[in-house]
Amino acid sequence: MKIVAVLAVLATLALLAAPLAAETQPARVYRVGVVHQGGAYSKAVVGLREALKELGFEEGKQVILDVHDVQGDLKSVEVAAKTLEAAKVDLIVSVSSSTTLAVKRATQSMPIVFYAGSNPVNLGDWFRASGSPEGGSQVSTVSTWTSPGSARSC
Repeated sequence: MKIVAVLAVLATLALLAAPLAAETQPARVYRVGVVHQGGAYSKAVVGLREALKELGFEEGKQVILDVHDVQGDLKSVEVAAKTLEAAKVDLIVSVSSSTTLAVKRATQSMPIVFYAGSNPVNLGDWFRASGSPEGGSQVSTVSTWTSPGSARSC
């Protein structure tokens, strides 16, 4: 599963880099913000780092992870997300549905990849409309949700 999560992050980075491919430029180091609530959610960050390494990406050379452990404080999630957006990271990875909702609320145009334990279809209209061209954050998901729910696909 961690390979799928890393592939989603890398695919998003590749889409962001597409305009640069036409020009020969030095290798770019991507900055990825990561926001999680600490505790058991820290394992997702460990898995992300391990999978990046397994795929040949060296942290600090091809990618820099700017990790924010908000220790369960959802108000701190919004502060962290705004800080990451102001720092102009290439995308934000959020871990958990509640963290993702807070990141989405706090950012204006930041690409978000999230790992959720809930069925993202149940998260509401913001998810279904997130790909709209009117602006706002673009949201992608890597998810294994806890309830099988419906057979609907995102």
